[in-house]
Parts: sequence; C-alpha cells; structure tokens
Amino acid sequence: MAASQPAEAPNNRRLSRASSLSDDVEKLIHDPDPPTISSLYSEAAEFEKMLAVSGCIDIRCSEKDGANGFADLIARDLNSSEQALADSVARLSATQDSWSRISDESETSEEVSEEVSEEPYPALATTPIIHRVEIEEDDSWKLEPDEVIALLIEEFGPLAAEDDEEKLILEADGCLIHDVFIVGVIHVTTHRLAFHASLLASQPDLPPAKRVIKSGPATLHRGTFLTKRRVWMELSHDMVCAYASSKDEGRIRPLCTILLAFVNKVLPFDPKKPRHIRIQIGHSSDQIIDACEFDTEESAQDWRRELTGALFLYRHRRREALEASIPDDQAGVRLSCPLNRISCVRFRAYADFPDIASLRVQPALSDDSSIEEGITEAQTIHLGTVRPTRIWAHLNEYIAAATHRLEKRPKDQFPIFIDFGPLTFHETPNSLEGDMSSLKEKTIRGALSLDAGESELWITRARIYHSISSSGYLVVSQHFVCFWSKSFSPGDVKYRIPVLKLQSVKPFHLSFCRYHGITLEIKGKPALRLIFQALNMRNEALERVSTVLKSSILKISASDSSDLSTASSTSRSSTLSSASIGLVSPKRSATGIFAPLSRSLAAAMSLGIPPELQLTFPKVINLPREVLARMAPLHFVCLTIGSRGDVQPYIALGLALKKEGHSVTIVSHEEYKDWIEGFDIRHRTAGGDPGALMKLSVDNRMFSAEFFRKSLGSFRPWLDQLLLDSWEACKDADVLLESPSAMAGVHIAEALNIPYFRTFTMPWTKTADFPHPFLSPPVDSPTFNSASYVLFNNVIWTATSGQINKWRRRTLKINNTDMGHLAQSKIITIYNFSPAVVPKPLDWGDTTIISGYWFLDNPDHNWIPPPDLLKWMKKARDDGKPIVYIGFGSITVPHPDRVTARIIKAVVQSDVRAIISKGWSSRMHKPDLSVEDAEGGYPPQCYMLEKIPHDWLFPRIDAALHHGGAGTTGASLRAGIPTLIKPWFGDQFFWGCRVQKLGAGLRVPSLRVSDIADALTKATTSVAMREKAAAVGAEIRGEDGVHTAIHTIYTYLPRASRDRTSLSR
Repeated sequence: MAASQPAEAPNNRRLSRASSLSDDVEKLIHDPDPPTISSLYSEAAEFEKMLAVSGCIDIRCSEKDGANGFADLIARDLNSSEQALADSVARLSATQDSWSRISDESETSEEVSEEVSEEPYPALATTPIIHRVEIEEDDSWKLEPDEVIALLIEEFGPLAAEDDEEKLILEADGCLIHDVFIVGVIHVTTHRLAFHASLLASQPDLPPAKRVIKSGPATLHRGTFLTKRRVWMELSHDMVCAYASSKDEGRIRPLCTILLAFVNKVLPFDPKKPRHIRIQIGHSSDQIIDACEFDTEESAQDWRRELTGALFLYRHRRREALEASIPDDQAGVRLSCPLNRISCVRFRAYADFPDIASLRVQPALSDDSSIEEGITEAQTIHLGTVRPTRIWAHLNEYIAAATHRLEKRPKDQFPIFIDFGPLTFHETPNSLEGDMSSLKEKTIRGALSLDAGESELWITRARIYHSISSSGYLVVSQHFVCFWSKSFSPGDVKYRIPVLKLQSVKPFHLSFCRYHGITLEIKGKPALRLIFQALNMRNEALERVSTVLKSSILKISASDSSDLSTASSTSRSSTLSSASIGLVSPKRSATGIFAPLSRSLAAAMSLGIPPELQLTFPKVINLPREVLARMAPLHFVCLTIGSRGDVQPYIALGLALKKEGHSVTIVSHEEYKDWIEGFDIRHRTAGGDPGALMKLSVDNRMFSAEFFRKSLGSFRPWLDQLLLDSWEACKDADVLLESPSAMAGVHIAEALNIPYFRTFTMPWTKTADFPHPFLSPPVDSPTFNSASYVLFNNVIWTATSGQINKWRRRTLKINNTDMGHLAQSKIITIYNFSPAVVPKPLDWGDTTIISGYWFLDNPDHNWIPPPDLLKWMKKARDDGKPIVYIGFGSITVPHPDRVTARIIKAVVQSDVRAIISKGWSSRMHKPDLSVEDAEGGYPPQCYMLEKIPHDWLFPRIDAALHHGGAGTTGASLRAGIPTLIKPWFGDQFFWGCRVQKLGAGLRVPSLRVSDIADALTKATTSVAMREKAAAVGAEIRGEDGVHTAIHTIYTYLPRASRDRTSLSR
C-alpha cells in the first residue's frame, strides 16, 4: 500500500469527460482565451519578480518562460498526475497567445522564439522537416519531398501559380480528433495543410471470443427497474446487453438489450457523478436516459472510450451497408486545406493534448458568388502531431506568410478538399423499421424533405465547388434537384431546388484544378456549381438533370414550387446513402502511400504516454484493439513462491513487458534461477525450498489445524527469511506484482510508495459464489462462501502479524499495520485464469480482473521430442487407440512407486495408450523397496519420461490426467481435451470441481485402479465431454490474458500507488 497522498481532484477539462470535442466549438469561438496550465508559467514569472522586488526571495536570473517561478511556486506541490501534465506543456512557450488571429496585418509573436525575424513575414525554414518512425516492413511510403508535392498535386490539384512553387515544409505522424482518434500523417507545405489516414476493415471476421469488446459488472439505473440493479454488462459491435450474471446460465436471456442503432448519444461527463455513464436513446419527446454506474472512475472512463468508439464504428459500418461498396483505396481519410483558408489557430485548447491545434476554416467569400451561403459559420478541425515539432508549434507563422504571399489571388482558386471516406461524424440514429432498401429511401427523403410524390431518386457523389464541405450527394427526382453534404461540424449543407426554378445546366472543366463539373443556373439566384471526381460521373449527372429539366419545360406543373432552400441546420441524420454508385476514386489515391496502417501503428507504439493521461485519450479507431499505448520504461518486479506453475505465468508476462520496453525481475526460489534467466529475465532469490512446503501441504490437509500445528515451528524462521529476502530483492522496483502467498509485497510497496498489484492463479477475493479454494470445494451456500474468505484472512493475519509488524518497524521503517489499514478489498487484483472457467462474480468490483491465462509456449528451452516418442504415438494412432497424458507435475506424491504401479494397471485395464510423466517420483522421497522395480518392464501401452512440455503434447492427444494445478489445468483446457484431475492439496480441489461442473472433465476421487480406469474410459469415449472440452478450449484460445493484464496495469497504475484507505471504493 502506498503512503497517504492527497486524492486527485477531477480534471474537468479532460477530453474523455466530455461528449466530444465538437461540444466545445461554441465555447472555443466565444471564449478565445480560457485559462490553461501554460498560462500559469507567465503568472508564476510575474509573482517571482514581485517577490524578489519585495525582498521575500533572492533575486536571480529568471527563465524567460517562467519555469523557475513555476517550479518554486507551483510544481513542487503538485501530485504525480498534475506534475506529468505540467511537464507535457512546459516545452511550449508559456506566454504565446492561445489564439493567433491570421490576417494580412498580423504581426509575428515576439515571444515565439528568439530566432524569429523582426520582419512582419519572416523568412521561414525552407528545408523540409520529416519525422518518420522506423518500421521493419516495406518503406515505400518514404518519399522524397518533391515526390510528396507531386502526389499532393495529383490528388488534390495545384495551388501554386505558374511563377510560384509549392514546397514541403513538414511531414509528421499526426492525428485527427473528433470523439475518436484517427492516426495518420500530416503534411504542411508552403500552400496547404494535408492529412491522410488509412482505416481498418470495418467488419473484420472476428472469432466469437472477440466479438465482445468489453464486459464487466455495473449498476444499471433505468426506468424499467424499480430500483438500481447490479448486472453483468457486455458491449459488442452492435449492442449493449445486461445479464443477471457472467455465468453461462445467467447469460441465456438478457435482462435488457440496447441496440447501438437506437442510441442517440453518450451524454457528457458529469463531474458530480464521475463513475456514471448516461446514454440517450431515441429522438422523440419520450427519450429514454439509461445510466450505468461503475465501481471506479478508471473503469467508467474506459467504458466511455469503448462505448463511444463502438458507436462511431457502428454508424460507419451502417453507412457502408447503405452505400455501394467503396474501393479499398478510398477506405481512408483525406484532407487538403489551403493555408490562406485557415483564419485562426489555437493550441492547448485541451490541456491534456498540448499539440492538438484547433483550426478554424472560413468559407471563401467573394462579391460575385454566394454559393457558400449554406455555410453560415466557420468550421473547426482538430488536428495535431503525435510528437512535438517546432514547425507545428509555429504553424500560425506559416499561415500568415502564405496569406500575405497569396493575398492578390482570389480565394476561389484555393478549394478545400475534405473526404472522410466511409466515416461519418455527428450521426444520429434512424429507426430500423423496415428492410434495408426502405431505410435508404427514408434516410434520403427525411434529410431533403422529399415526399412520396418523388417516386424515383437518382443519387451520386458530388461536391460544391469552393465549399468547405465534405463530399456530399447530388439527388435528382422528378421535381427537384437537391444536394446534401455532411460537414465536419454538426451541421448539414442542403440545397432543394425545384426543377421549375432551373434555367439551364451546363458542363464545365477546370484544367488548373483538374475538376469536371456542372453549373446549375437558377432563376433569381446565384449559380450553383458542383464538381465530380470522375468525368463519367459528371456526364451522367449532366444527362439526368438535363432530362428532368426538358421534361419540366414540356409540362406545366400544377404544384406550388418552393424557393431554393440553402440552410445549415442541425443534422437529423448523417447516414448518407447512394442508390446507384459509391465514391469513385480520383486518378490516384495517396492515402495508402502516405499513411499505411503499418506506419500509423509504429507511430502510436513509439509514443510514450503517462499512465495518468492514458484514459483521457479517446478511442483510436484505425489501430488494432490489441495495440497498447507506449509507456515510459519501468522496472517491474514479480514476487512469487510455490511450484513451477506459480512461476511460469510471470515469465510469460515478463516477456511481454520486456517487448513493451520495460525491465523485469522475478523474485522466487533459487531452484528456478537457471530456468528464468534462460528467458533473459533477471532472477533474485527468496522463499527457500518449495518442496518442503509442498510436502507438508500434501501430508496434512492445507489450512487445517494439524497443518498449522506442524508448520508453525518451522514456518516462523522461514517467514522471517522470506521477508528479509523479499525486501532486498524488491528495493529497486518501480512497480511490484505479487502472488499473495508471498505476503511481503504489499508492505514493501507501501514502504517504497510504488504501485502494487496482486496477481494470482486462484481466487483470493471474497465472494458469495464459491468458498476460498484452500478451505472447501464449491458449495451452494453464499453465506458460507463469503465467511470462508474472512476466516482465511483473519487466521493467516493472526498467525503472521507479529512477525510482519516487527519486520515493518525494523527493516521497512514504517509503522505497524492491521487488516483495516491494508484495505485488501481495494487492492487491484489480476487473476490469470480464464473467465470461461471461472466467470467473474458480480460481487467482485472493477479492480478485480480475470484476465485469462498467461500461457508460456515452449517453456523448456530447445526441447525436441524424442524420435521413439513420435514413433510410439504414430503406432497408437495406427492402432486406433486414444492417447492420454498422466502426470502430477512437481508435486511431492507419497509412495510414488506404488502410484506408478496403479496407474499402469489402470491404463492397461482401460485399453488406452498413456504418456506418463514421472516428475513426482523423483522429488523428496526414498525408493519404496516393497514395490518391485518396474524399470524396463513397462507394458507397451505406456511411454515413460521425466517431463514433457504441455503446450506441445496436449493438442496431440485425447485426454489428460493431472494434479489440477492452475497452470496445468489451463493448458489441458486450452487444448480442448477432456481434463481429469486428481487433487492433492490447496486449490487443486477447487479446479477439479470447476472442470467437472463445466462438463469438460472429471475430478478423480482416488488413486484406486478402478477409479483411474473408469475416468480414463469416460474421458476417451464420452462425446458430450469431448464436445464441451472443445468449446471451452475455443473460448480460452480466443483470449489474450497477458495483453489484458498489461492493459489493466496501465489503466490502474496511478490508482495502484495511492493510499488505499483514502479511496472511496
């Protein structure tokens, strides 16, 4: 437990605690200079000068950016997360204006840099700055600057005049932010700002285990329940379901289901209820607000991120379903904005993201054109670089220079191109009544107010020439020519032109911009010019409009036509559909060249994110779910004692942590040293000989009175040494992970004031679902089950508290403690077994996580199967005999020779073929001379060996009989084979009962020949058992326990270092 620290105040400006960035656009416009952390640097500098003049402090040379004053007056009293946030903005100029207004008369900011010229428009850097991460894959995207410019011109058209030249200024990995993150590549040239990002497949072929995005307990508040109710929630790609429990029987029928199609929005974060998430369902006056309450703020933040991302991607997939298929080279985001069309730049609008710039883009206004009157207010784009760069921080200077240089040219020569590909922003759901075709027509008609009298609609992609809208749709009916475009602000651009108001339709072509378009001449209104991305598309549009225009001239319409309507209104629906064709790509799409997914992934992986800020990041939608945010390197120390199965999971976790850039040390028994170091993981010794404890546990039922009577005498010196060894081994830890059986870690973490996580292979947290694994097999008595954990904890603490508190005072130099001070129920606990084997109880909170098994493949270095074993297995298959494995790991089995003899008899009796591992027969025993030596006399049905890797063997056999260790149980279940368990001590009885309850195996009651033979026969002949084992195996193989564990550690790292007694829950 960490020493007491002040509770962190909620940061109400955090992005994840708002509905979206777009919600702040109005405030951004009307409140251009809100206070930020960076502004405190300036104030600190002024206060420092005042105090020095007043004689309160010594006069010294102050830093220009106010860093000295900030450090002395503010920073030293900030908590860790506040300090991290301050550090992240310290690199930027403290006194730079939040908004930089761009105009022809703008002056260069004096405080930007000492190197900035005093000229109004300084000579800016001409050598391009290129920031590219190194990746092992194809690097065809590494283009030369002139190649980048040529590709931008080919895709979006030229912006430079004949006597001018467009040059590259910056290429950097960046992101577009709008409810979600889209990672891509930013290009800044002398004339434009461009952004490209590739997208993942919208509907990947996921296995069942991965179709659930997130699951966990929550308290549901909704009108259909008279009171709030604890439920098990699951978020999938198209719905949210609430169940009575996480068990199979509790998930047969959901208590309620919310389709994402009906979700209007996730309501903004409420600082008064930081653990609540509220969603709005429906659009009518009888809207429903559902609220879910989670156990921790961290969990609520994570759910909000995942729910927002799932809702966004669902709408993206629905739009794809409504439209024709989009070519692969168009499955991306593209943006090209001339620099002279950007009116304002604001950095640090969101304190947690200092490199995100809010760019305000204004329509092109001219005296002879009002075609952009549908855009009544500026649009805002939120864009930033992944890593800080000087050029990006001074983007306003390049914009000012471009505006000054290009001021004599009309703005209509600088079109803005924005294409979100298949994505859509600000969408609200539609009713799903009817089939897909009726939904498409309803969407179009509802957006453009086209009634049933318009029986036929023709729709194609188009864009208003010179407008700041994303690609929209030209809709032609019998009586109207309409246009509908979704902007990247919450408004639509809509034109609904009666055919009778049309005078003519003419084609045009601009070779300068390589555009093909049509001009709609409208009576009494300015002309509307639409451009298309392909000549054939323009020609068909021209023919369609000409046809309805000629038809209207020949007929006298009795209907009263409406005037041209051009309005920018709040969107009722942005699910755009095309009844004929999808988006036709331009001559060449640069998205896959500039921003391949491999580059975006490498950029995200290279970014170090402080753990206290990770949950504030929105969901990144164009990276695989398995990607973990990069964190600054830490030293993880894993403290565990016990058998090989207790150590092996930490090796698997340690290898993954090393891949993430961390260093790892495993503290355990000396006999595992060579094995651990063989994986290039450091080992330190603690815990003595594990065999002695195992022998005592086998000879006397664990946690029995007899066990304590015999063990206390020898246990006390062992515990004293364990505590001392553990302290010496863990002194340099940054993060401490501990199996609770080691007992020392929670106290060491408190002394070092470092994050502490409890990780274990068996349930250790109080629940009413099953008793403590050391006390009893599972029973149907909730009261007994809960009480068993209380009894276990109190007995263990009473037996050890005297020694532990003495050690705390003398060695750790901290005060005595008790069970209340340890606050064990608030410890973040990660269980490395599968929820398919032990579903998470509803009375376990969000800080208790079942991650899935931490499997270590190929645990024995360079193991090669013996040729005679392969030959023996082939013969068994040729003979049509099932193959089973029998072994009890490193357990100290009493009378091992007798056990071997009985096993052999049972194998022969059940007519199976058995691979028998004799590991138990060589540990801490003397040969039983009363049993005839069978060496060399084993029957051909048996193949004897010392040990064999389970990950290699189990997928190749039909069943396994073992001791029921957590790791071995997980290995046999993962292989999808029936699992037979003969327990000896501890949690092995628990796992035997779990396997039997699952129907994936049996608990063997004894080592009598008849019991073993009967179990082997059932395991190899029962179809139901084999099918259930296969189903459980498929679920386990779909999990990634190590990834889930690291994600949990990253999520809860700040919380894990706090004083648990100060936490509310």
